[in-house]
Amino acid sequence: MPYFVRATLNDSAQVNSIASLVKAYGWREVVLVYENTDYGRGILPYLISALQESDVHVPYQSVIPPSATSEIMMQELYKLMTMQTRVFIVHMSSTMTSLLFTKAKEAGMMDKGFAWITTNGVANIIDSLNPSVTEVMNGVLGLRYHVPKSKELDSFSIRWNRMYQQDNPDESPFNKLSIVGLRAYDTIWALAQAAEKVGISSAPNKQPWSIKNSTCLESMVISPNGPKLLAAIVQNKFRGISGDFDLTDKQLKVSVFQIINVVGRGWREIGFWSVKSGLSRQLNQNGLKTTGSASMLDLNPVIWPGESTEIPRGWEIPISGKKLRVGVHTSNCPEFIKTFRDPVTNVTSASGLSVDIFEEAIKRLPFALTYEYLAFDTADTATTGSYNDFIYQVYLQKYDIAVGDITVRYNRSLYVDFTVPYTESGVGM
Repeated sequence: MPYFVRATLNDSAQVNSIASLVKAYGWREVVLVYENTDYGRGILPYLISALQESDVHVPYQSVIPPSATSEIMMQELYKLMTMQTRVFIVHMSSTMTSLLFTKAKEAGMMDKGFAWITTNGVANIIDSLNPSVTEVMNGVLGLRYHVPKSKELDSFSIRWNRMYQQDNPDESPFNKLSIVGLRAYDTIWALAQAAEKVGISSAPNKQPWSIKNSTCLESMVISPNGPKLLAAIVQNKFRGISGDFDLTDKQLKVSVFQIINVVGRGWREIGFWSVKSGLSRQLNQNGLKTTGSASMLDLNPVIWPGESTEIPRGWEIPISGKKLRVGVHTSNCPEFIKTFRDPVTNVTSASGLSVDIFEEAIKRLPFALTYEYLAFDTADTATTGSYNDFIYQVYLQKYDIAVGDITVRYNRSLYVDFTVPYTESGVGM
């Protein structure tokens, strides 16, 4: 029976770093955009669970078929534009990601007010993407394996780039060496070290290959050194060019993620996330947090889509949506509330302390909410009876809420709910 060792990271390992990043910027809702493949779907249960633990809601999941054309991609993007959420987490292959952001640019979704986060599937190979792709991704945040700087890495990169340019003289001189490539190099090195430790010089052929280039497990050569080689691989821990290499649990262990911001034809580092310490702007030699308290203040400033330095609030007023119906009632004390109806447009406006408190509460909501004032018309606008009739309109569902200097009384509380009183006399909404 063959042995399987995952020399890469389980997708679920990055979900806590993504959730921490979303929470740090105060976003309460995100939309997941992923391709409809095993790779795209595999992360979903872990990611949604991590987001929910951070009190982040996922109102919609955008599922893109792997065979999606430009037209299909644009249709889905236009659908997303009709929603109020403006924060998107993308989990796709590099090919699908390139198409997504190219079309998002055309749709105006790479402008100010939008926020995009990519998982490490794309962020790990950002250096290998064509510059034309990174240009349309400007403002995107990405999480990827943290590869610490070292003399060995610098030396290897110089030799690699020199060899690559010699073999590909006609290609643009941008770096083709990705984090995935570095991990692959360390994986081969780990396998070679394990083989040397076990004392394998060549594998004896106990049975010949029956089919060339076959992926059929039954046709593979069986080695008596398998158990020893497996033990040597999982016990081998070393510092490679990609950082600490540890396959103890038969899969790669990574405790630190680097957070990058795509800018121009490249990227800039804005911080890190570690298992032990959460978000941080810098790491010390032990990979631990040196400053901050797991908030956006712990990270370097970001250049967001549209070359904006203003943090996206995460939502916008949707293209289509139902307005909140706010009932208003002119008071004997206009300092509390006064209404006015425009004779030309028939639009009702309101002013006063009660209105100021209501509108300030709306501004503090973490999502978009449009509303309109509806005046309560009665011949006797200031009597107690008319106030009873006024708030009863909420019970009749003619208003969604009522705003004014409404005294909290037992008989009224039988059919409406009041806010906490905002005056000593017990006035609420």
